[in-house]
Amino acid sequence: MNEQSMTSVVAKSVTIERPIEDAFRIWTEEINRWWPRSHSLSRDPQTQVIIECSVGGRFYERTSEGIEHDWGKVFIWEPPTHFAYHWYLGSGLQLPTRVDVNFVAMSENRTRVDILHRGPELIGELWSTNKGRYSMSWDSVLPEFVQLCQSSSAA
Repeated sequence: MNEQSMTSVVAKSVTIERPIEDAFRIWTEEINRWWPRSHSLSRDPQTQVIIECSVGGRFYERTSEGIEHDWGKVFIWEPPTHFAYHWYLGSGLQLPTRVDVNFVAMSENRTRVDILHRGPELIGELWSTNKGRYSMSWDSVLPEFVQLCQSSSAA
C-alpha cells in the first residue's frame, strides 16, 4: 500500500485453523457467541449481536430490554469469501465507514481473515479522529473471534 492508502485504511488479519466455510459462518451466523459485549453501544452483558446474512441485512445489537441499536448495513454478501457493510458506530448513519471482511483459504483447514476498514472518502476529517479507535477496537475484537474458532465449542 502507498502512504496515502495506509492512512485511509485500518487493515487487520488473523489466521485460523478452520475451513473457509466454517470461518465465514462463525463470523456471520455465530457473531453473538464471540463479539465482546464491551464493544456494544449498550454495554449490556446480555445484549445480542446480530448480522442479517444478506444484502440489505442489518448489523445490530438487541439489549436484554429489547432495544435495538443499528450498527451497520450489509451491502456485499458473497459467502464464503467476502462480505462488506457500512459501519455507523463512530460516525453515524449519515456518514458511515466501510468494513470489508475477506476470507482466504490458505489450505483445506486454514483460513486467513482480512479486515479492511475504510473511511476518509466517506466521513472526511472525522476519519483522522476515529482511525486509532477503530484500529484498537479491531485489536480487541479479533482475538475473541480467533478464540472461538480455536475452541471445540465452535460448531
